[in-house]
Amino acid sequence: MTGDAFADVAVPGFDGAGLAIVLTHPCSMRVDGVNLAPRLLMARVAPSNPIPLHAWRDGHFRVMPLPDLLGSHHSARFDEIGLVESSSLAQSSRMACMTPQGVHLLQQRFIWYLTRFLAPTHLLAEVTEAVFEEADLHEEWVGKAIAHGIEPQHAAEAFHNWIRSSDESGSRRQDQLARRDRRPGLRRQMRTHLSQTCDD
Repeated sequence: MTGDAFADVAVPGFDGAGLAIVLTHPCSMRVDGVNLAPRLLMARVAPSNPIPLHAWRDGHFRVMPLPDLLGSHHSARFDEIGLVESSSLAQSSRMACMTPQGVHLLQQRFIWYLTRFLAPTHLLAEVTEAVFEEADLHEEWVGKAIAHGIEPQHAAEAFHNWIRSSDESGSRRQDQLARRDRRPGLRRQMRTHLSQTCDD
């Protein structure tokens, strides 16, 4: 997911391996909805001095402050980015992940670095909330499937097929995620489906 921080990552073009954070948008991260793209855009993360909130607005364009990451202050460096082979990102090396608000701040800072345009986070939230909902559903689906002995890859493929299919109304489930009033019903529908398939 965007905002996931991994250890022991070698960002091409820079010496050594260390912490790095994913910048790639979730919709660009998987080539077929299931398998990761061969490479993901990542930024190096390094220890840094704390940056007060009031100082974000007027400077420090090259960094995204990450307070208290692993117990101390770090920053993601937008001037040290590169395409990292996704096969090198073992799940066991993921050290931290961001809340949706954190991801929106990361995106805002990256846009600020590239353009000096301060993108409102509430607008970023509007265009990404359906993506986060799908990620939540995916995690719940795969987690329950694994608990019932299903291989993670097969579980991910099953979710991909289900969320992109239509329900009884003829509406594609993924499209329903764009409507807040449809999301609770879609989640109940998914849980019912999982109960029927995983418990059989």
